[in-house]
Parts: sequence; structure tokens; C-alpha cells
Amino acid sequence: MVRSFLSFHVAAPWEEVQAWAQGQTKGAGVFLVPDPPWVSLYHEALEAQEDPQAIRAFLQELSHLGRALAFLVVAEEELLFLLAEKGEIKAQLAQGAELGPRLQAPADLKPLLEKAASMPPLSAVQALATHFGLHPDHAALGFLDLLEAEEEGGLPEEVVYLE
Repeated sequence: MVRSFLSFHVAAPWEEVQAWAQGQTKGAGVFLVPDPPWVSLYHEALEAQEDPQAIRAFLQELSHLGRALAFLVVAEEELLFLLAEKGEIKAQLAQGAELGPRLQAPADLKPLLEKAASMPPLSAVQALATHFGLHPDHAALGFLDLLEAEEEGGLPEEVVYLE
């Protein structure tokens, strides 16, 4: 089965992220998962749309809470990585027929993104997540993965679902 997924991550206090996310569901489901100092968000509607502009806009708003990351992988072949701070996209890597190629990064991150660009999308996600101190498994999950785990009773207690 070919996977697509979208994950967001913000370095901010859990309570602030939960309060902010309650106003961002847009009638869809959102899972929140703690991974201190990060909080991971998995947004049903944004994952289903796979719209890079909507992902950028959501990440820019989220980044007002703290440094924020987004990972989109489409059909295991395309990658979009974004880093935002204070409402601005600071770095991005896109690769694939629909999403890229695009690489923009400050000098200190450029070698990391260039290396990630040479990897398969899932490997790039895991490498980038590790660099930023985020659990690689959290970066490589999406809303549908968590929904399946919930249906099987496999979600940890600290995971919050908002609708």
C-alpha cells in the first residue's frame, strides 16, 4: 500500500497548542501528540487536501506559538518540508513531479536540506526530524495512521483528538 501523510510539529507548551488547535479544526479531526519539547498535530482536512498553500498558511499561523515544522509525503514519492518561525517560512524543501524541486534555506541549514534532497522522501523526513530533535516516528505519521491506531485501541492516553 502506497502511503501519503502530513504532520505538523511545534516547539511550544502543550496547553497553548491545544487551545490554539481547538480553533483550527475547520470541522475536521485533529490529533495532538506530545513529544516534549514538541507537540505534533495531525490534521484530517489538510492531509486529505494535500494543498501546499494551505499547509504553508497553517504552518505560518502555528509558528506564532514557536518554531514549527511540516512534513508532507505524497504517494511515498513526493516530499514537502517546511520550517517556519514567527509567521514566516524560513526553510523549505520540495521534491517530486507535483511539489518540486525547490530548496530554500539559511546557510546553516542548506547542507542538511541538500543531503535530504538526495534521499527517498521517508528517509528525508526521518533525517530532518532527527536533526530538529523530533521523534522520527512522529514525523512519519499522518492523520489516517493515527485514526487506524485509535480504531485498533492502540493510541496512548496522552493523545488528544479534537473535532
